[in-house]
Amino acid sequence: MAEVFVALPFYVITVEGSMRSLDRRYDQVAATLGASPWRIFTRVAVPMVAPGLAAGAALAWARALGEFGATITFAGNFSGRTQTVPLAVFTLLEQDPDAAVALSVLMLLICVVVLASLRSRWLL
Repeated sequence: MAEVFVALPFYVITVEGSMRSLDRRYDQVAATLGASPWRIFTRVAVPMVAPGLAAGAALAWARALGEFGATITFAGNFSGRTQTVPLAVFTLLEQDPDAAVALSVLMLLICVVVLASLRSRWLL
């Protein structure tokens, strides 16, 4: 919940910008053709702002991935229950620095793989 609390504004701002850039004429045309508001939203608006939804999700995920402060403050650092990867790195730094570095490199590799897989979407 702490990570959602911290990352949600990044998602909301990205999706809001994407929704604001949507041309309202498409909604109006769909309405004149008899589409209900729900159908207009699901069949017209969502597909047109899908790149913004994906970008917001990627941004929020990246923000939540490295969250440290809110998680340790509100959820604690209980191994197996509330411990996230950044908190595990923090704990391992005191006990086993090599394992902490290995876990950090693993997180970095995951981020690089995700960014590389999304790269083609952003360069269009």
